Amino acid sequence: MLTQISFLIMGILAVFLSALMITRKWPVTAAMLLIVVMMLLAGMYGLLGAHFSAVSQIIVYAGAIMVVFVFVIMLLNLPPEELRYGRVTLGELVLTVLGFLVALFLGTKVGQGYLVSGLNSVSLANARPPYYPASMNENVKNVSALMFTDYLWAFELISFLILVAIVGAIVIAKKAKVNDAKSS
Repeated sequence: MLTQISFLIMGILAVFLSALMITRKWPVTAAMLLIVVMMLLAGMYGLLGAHFSAVSQIIVYAGAIMVVFVFVIMLLNLPPEELRYGRVTLGELVLTVLGFLVALFLGTKVGQGYLVSGLNSVSLANARPPYYPASMNENVKNVSALMFTDYLWAFELISFLILVAIVGAIVIAKKAKVNDAKSS
C-alpha cells in the first residue's frame, strides 16, 4: 500500500514538474526541473523493482546528459531578448494540440490492449512480460548481455549521436563567441 501511494505521489509530482518545466522562461531553470523529473522517474523505476533502470536513469540521464544540456545552455548564453518566452504562433499551437491528441489516441489504444502497427492491430490484452525475480547482479548481467548482443548497433548509434551533439554544441558556442568578438 505504501509503495502504491509513493508511486502515485512521484507520478503526480513528475507530471506537475514537467508542466512547470515547459513554462519556465529561463532554460537553466527548465533544465534543473528536468533533472528533478528524471530523479522522480528513477524512484518510480526503483519502486517497480527495476533497480538497474533506476540507477541508469540517474547516472546516464540525470547525470551525464543533463550536464551536457546545462553546459550547452550556458555556452550559448542567449540574451533575454532572444528568448521567445510567451510568444506562441498559431502553427505552434495547432501542432501542440494535434500532438497531444495523437498521444492521447495512441495511449488509449495501448491502454485498451492494442498496439497499432501499420495496418495490423496486434492484441496485447493477454500478453504479459515474463517475470523473473532476480538479484541485482543477474539483472545487470541480462541487460548488458542484451545491450551488447541484440542491441549492439542501436547502442553504437546512440553513442555516435551523443558525440555529434557534443561536437555540434562546441561548434555553435565557438561561432557565437567569434561573432560576439567581431561585433564588439
